[in-house]
Amino acid sequence: MSPPTGSPPDDSAAQRPDFANVPPTDLVKVGFVFRAHGLDGELKVDPSATGDPARFEALPRVFVGPHPSRVTRHAIASVRYQQTKRGTTVLLGLDGIANRDDAEAVAKMDVFATEEALGLEDDELFAHDLVGWTAVTEDGVVQGTVANFMEMPAQDLFVVRTPEDAEVMIPAIDDFIIEIDEEAERIVVRPIDGLMDA
Repeated sequence: MSPPTGSPPDDSAAQRPDFANVPPTDLVKVGFVFRAHGLDGELKVDPSATGDPARFEALPRVFVGPHPSRVTRHAIASVRYQQTKRGTTVLLGLDGIANRDDAEAVAKMDVFATEEALGLEDDELFAHDLVGWTAVTEDGVVQGTVANFMEMPAQDLFVVRTPEDAEVMIPAIDDFIIEIDEEAERIVVRPIDGLMDA
């Protein structure tokens, strides 16, 4: 297999001709590389960003890098699973990552896929699709507009910009996100004391 190819996204990447030429806005995070696994280039990947580890089996390729604008393209060679205390870990084999040194070079990087490759069920949305939606309480009180979605190590966060032009963080978990109303393009939140205070 030939190594991943593409055009560098900026001048600072001019020495790295292997960066994939794909618009960062087309990419969705699907995993995080913990570390190398074994000697043959397998990667231990946290698949929690997908909500379904088996989704990797349907992907023809992924993009690996520290940021969506600085990724390399790799065809998927193999997908295995390992049960750990944290849940299911994906053992991912990728073309172009053939040994432990290759695998260690991408440790602690993110794994992305294109929206087109991921596909969506009728009732599925990507979290970043909610940017621009209105955030309201269960009583219908407007809290602001979803300005961003941040994938963090501890827990993912919605960034809501309030009518006072302040930003507040809402954890993207069921305790705080009560409902996602696609028809009305709003999320219903249950803030605790101080959560929505700027």
